[in-house]
Amino acid sequence: MRIAQRNRADYKSGLNKNFAQKASKPVSEIEVLTIEQPIYYNPLAANKVFNIELAIKEIEQVVIQPGQVFSFWHTVGNPTQEKGYKTGRNIIGDSLKEDIGGGLCQVSGIIYHLALTAGMEIVERHNHTLDLYEENKRYTPLGADATVVFGYKDIRFRNTTSSPIYLSFSVSENNFIGTICSQESIVPFELKFVRAEFERYRTIETYRINEKGQSVLINKSKYLLT
Repeated sequence: MRIAQRNRADYKSGLNKNFAQKASKPVSEIEVLTIEQPIYYNPLAANKVFNIELAIKEIEQVVIQPGQVFSFWHTVGNPTQEKGYKTGRNIIGDSLKEDIGGGLCQVSGIIYHLALTAGMEIVERHNHTLDLYEENKRYTPLGADATVVFGYKDIRFRNTTSSPIYLSFSVSENNFIGTICSQESIVPFELKFVRAEFERYRTIETYRINEKGQSVLINKSKYLLT
């Protein structure tokens, strides 16, 4: 039912006609923006890397034309066991559990971070409900994460440049790299994550510094403390 509701909303808004599709990559592309993240060990880390590899194979086939919207779930589809996805760690509700397709939030998170830094329009993004990490164990700045739940939560961004772009990745046992490729250069935007602490939760306001040096609020995230 939730998937049908989302599909109906995409149809009414016209987004269903504007999603980026699989296509031949531009010949004269350059790597214009790269973000590198660690992959920390846990008992299911190998499964996480395996799941990431399955997802990025789909994502790397997509070319996002100017004005088009990239959708994680429109591209990757439902990460089921039948498609080969393995059990990994996921935040479900307000707790950390094991689930098929666990670990894909690092893919959606690096895509969000890339889109933020590249100045893309963020169409949809959801933060995790919990802050699970110590400061020295974060794979991305708090506020630069993006959780995805099939049928419920997606990461979507619009290509606001005048050239087609696509995403490229490299993943190993302990390292994950995401890159935006384009036919034109993209000047990275400075990001600012402003934290506020409360008794049972913390918030992050994410700002992008525009060409005039002004801080533009992109979103506000709330994380429960464990």
